[in-house]
Amino acid sequence: MTTIHTQLLSFRTAHQEILHGLLFTPTDKSSDLALLFVHGVAMNFYLPPLAVFGQALAERGYHGFVINTRGHDWVNRAGDLTAFGGATYETFEDSAMDLDGALECLTRQGYKRFILIGHSLGCIKSLMYQGNRQRRDILGVVSCSCPKQFYSARAMEQPEFKHLMAQAEEMVAQGKGEEILWAPASGATGMFCARTYVNKYGKHENNDVRPHAGRLGCPHLAIAGGSEHPFFPEYAKEVAEASGANGSYRIVPGSNHFYDNHEPEVIEIITHWLEQFKT
Repeated sequence: MTTIHTQLLSFRTAHQEILHGLLFTPTDKSSDLALLFVHGVAMNFYLPPLAVFGQALAERGYHGFVINTRGHDWVNRAGDLTAFGGATYETFEDSAMDLDGALECLTRQGYKRFILIGHSLGCIKSLMYQGNRQRRDILGVVSCSCPKQFYSARAMEQPEFKHLMAQAEEMVAQGKGEEILWAPASGATGMFCARTYVNKYGKHENNDVRPHAGRLGCPHLAIAGGSEHPFFPEYAKEVAEASGANGSYRIVPGSNHFYDNHEPEVIEIITHWLEQFKT
């Protein structure tokens, strides 16, 4: 395998939020193509699976930037370091600015072509971003374990969901949108301010990414683990089909949501898909 160089980079968003990531580059191969890895809810750039994917793909000759969005970890220091940030407080509008900042950072590094690779909530962010932006310099999107987290899907899956959403909506209406509630999130209990909970999971259903997948204007690979909750492989098929001729999907037998002990299979799937972008 190729020797790789690892560099810690920082970048700013339009709102002057300072974020960080690891840029993995093969030492013997230059490129104008960069993979941008977007983590899931309350995750970060140094946790698996994306840090593992980024390093492995760099060893295979690809340049990759594994970033923090402002939704990294449940709570973090934000702004001038006196404010609270993290998954508890972020919105999808915030995450679009985070990806803008990361892509601008990569452009300053000399990259001209990009592929978004998201995991879990990072799939939602990536598909929404390209579905709305339709950037010509984004050549493709990979979504690994995209969740069905929109209102109607959650209402069917979680008996308490409608009550929690009504509670969050009432808190927002009363000017208490920054107050905290606890709710299920990807198999565990999560901490959300009411404003964020409504933004991410509300009745608007903006985060049903099937319409976004249909507007990507580029190839889309959806991946899911065969041992995840059934809605993950189901939704992988649905979002791939929504992408039309540009879409494809693969299920990794026996794999959980984080691809534990199945990382080599996912890396091989992504590597094979990336061959179409070689120049």
